[in-house]
Amino acid sequence: MPESGQLSVNDRVLLHLSRFATDIQPEEQPAESTQAGIAFAVGISRTHVPRAVKGLIKDGLVEELTARVKGHERRMNVYAITAEGLKNAEVLWRTVLDDVFSVITDGNVVRMMGKDIESKVGKKKAVVAVSQMRDGVVQVDENRRMPVRDLKDAPTPETFYGREAELAAIDEFMDSDAKVLVMLGNRGSGTTALARKFVEGLEDQDTLWIPLSEASTAKHIESKLVDFGRNVRKNVEGLQDVLKLENATFVFDDYFSVNDEVVEFFTALVDSVDDAKVIVTARQETPAYNWFYQKKHTDSGIVRELKIKGLDQVSAKRLLGNELIEKDAFRRIIMMTHSQPMVLRMLKEGDFNGLKKNTPFTTEEIRYLLFLKDKTQ
Repeated sequence: MPESGQLSVNDRVLLHLSRFATDIQPEEQPAESTQAGIAFAVGISRTHVPRAVKGLIKDGLVEELTARVKGHERRMNVYAITAEGLKNAEVLWRTVLDDVFSVITDGNVVRMMGKDIESKVGKKKAVVAVSQMRDGVVQVDENRRMPVRDLKDAPTPETFYGREAELAAIDEFMDSDAKVLVMLGNRGSGTTALARKFVEGLEDQDTLWIPLSEASTAKHIESKLVDFGRNVRKNVEGLQDVLKLENATFVFDDYFSVNDEVVEFFTALVDSVDDAKVIVTARQETPAYNWFYQKKHTDSGIVRELKIKGLDQVSAKRLLGNELIEKDAFRRIIMMTHSQPMVLRMLKEGDFNGLKKNTPFTTEEIRYLLFLKDKTQ
């Protein structure tokens, strides 16, 4: 155990997970047991969680599971304390009771024994406070702040089907050492909807959504980032401080037709991003001169690409809204639309004008598609 008044990351993770110990694993695990939940509670980067729990797993104190998580639709990797781990946590806590800590209470920093902290706030809150200690200081008077989530410029969530593999790939990016994820797809392929779906689950992350367009300027983008950063942490002075924010995710939506200064801004961003994560939805047809990263960035792992194609057939049929569609009619629709979510949604809604405006289909082809989507077996 580290010096008096200090706990190792592994010790704090063990104490944190001990709060959710159960004799029988529940159908849904608490969000606090995910990698993001542990990172948020213990105060480490999400990418460091697997490293932190590796020794605990090796010693049989913690086990890694794939389970459903409260508030999330898909199964996720979670960590649960074992019976042996719970015993170790109880021994650790008895040691904590006799140790002395620097504690913020009533606005002052004082020295208190663990048993006095427990007496002051109760065991449950004391375990939380000690496991969440920062820089050797335990805070018992205030709860940790809620994450800052600015999604006012994000599209309204739509009915969403499939994409389990893509969502898992984004999860993997968030847990990796990569800094930037570029989601590539043709117009209508659903990159925006996929990113929007993913950020719904980032309840423990400081999250900012910034839409891009031809009118976007580097100055405006930087201003939004810095203003957001200052809402997260008061000592943020500029862009570099923003990019160092742990547990922060920035989503830039629809990178396609942007001016030279925005290209240069993103080029510099790739080399500057630190602890934050950046997700960019981009069109496959983006002109070569507008790309902001190079092969060296993907080769080194700083940038990851996720190519988004059409929906799987089960999800496409559900989005189309006709589960009993005639087999050959469905095959023709898939062949013509390439299972692009935007087109399938417009077909479902019978949006002739939307299809005319946003797709390359002729009037006759649109009428034919609308006819096919209503055919049943």
